[in-house]
Amino acid sequence: MAQIGGKMEVKTPIQCSAVMFYEVYRKAANLLPTISPCNVKKIELVDGTSSWEDKVGSRKLVHFDEAGLEYFKDEVIEIHPRAKKTTYKVLEGNMMLSSYDSFQATLEVTEGTAKWTVEFIKKNDLCPNPDYYLHRLDSVNKDINAHLLPLN
Repeated sequence: MAQIGGKMEVKTPIQCSAVMFYEVYRKAANLLPTISPCNVKKIELVDGTSSWEDKVGSRKLVHFDEAGLEYFKDEVIEIHPRAKKTTYKVLEGNMMLSSYDSFQATLEVTEGTAKWTVEFIKKNDLCPNPDYYLHRLDSVNKDINAHLLPLN
């Protein structure tokens, strides 16, 4: 059976500093439930990760709903701080991994744009494209931008 893979992206215009924006994801992801409460209900360090600063191998568990029914666990697999680029691989996730055999997301921030690129392999051709997750990522990006604008 052929694998059904794909690659999609979402670009969010940002007016805040690209460095400040990237640092929220890279060093202060614990603030995401405060910055984007409609999208991130809870985030925690797991599997021996002891710092909020992303490093290759860092793992986080992210909850999208208060009941804990929608979640994913990711691991940083690549990081390029000077390029403001980090790639995460989803290791667990009840909804996400019910549709995908593989799912990874790369954040790349430049002045004026925060771009998420997702690469995925669907379990079968009936599984949807990850538009839902791209919409959530875009929404979180907008919330981070709005949060950081007054600090510019």
